[in-house]
Amino acid sequence: MEQLILVVTAIVAGVAAYAINVELGKGGVLGSAIVALIGGILFPPLFGELGSSMALVAATASYAGMVSKNNVHSMGEMAVVGALTGLLFLAAAPAYPGVGGRLGTIGAIACLCFVGYKHLFASLVQQDMQKLASGK
Repeated sequence: MEQLILVVTAIVAGVAAYAINVELGKGGVLGSAIVALIGGILFPPLFGELGSSMALVAATASYAGMVSKNNVHSMGEMAVVGALTGLLFLAAAPAYPGVGGRLGTIGAIACLCFVGYKHLFASLVQQDMQKLASGK
């Protein structure tokens, strides 16, 4: 159950940071800062030990929310990136404790995975459409 809470936290935090960044036009740094600050202030006192992990995953997802609208086009796509961020956070949590830059790296990897998947999928669809058009 705790893992699900962390993934949901990542989704909400990523979408919130993206909304501030892109939809409100305030930029990635401010969007990330607001989400990380609110998560860091609210989650630990409200949820104890789980709250500390929620604050970390919220900060991680807020870094992913700094992504450009050119790469992640909508809030729905950002929700997928947020879910990827949460899952990567869970996978990497036992590894590299105390390593600087880990949270930002997880956010960046989630964005790169999503963008890479979109480009691969678009390329495959384009190839299939060309095959259909040529009758092969």
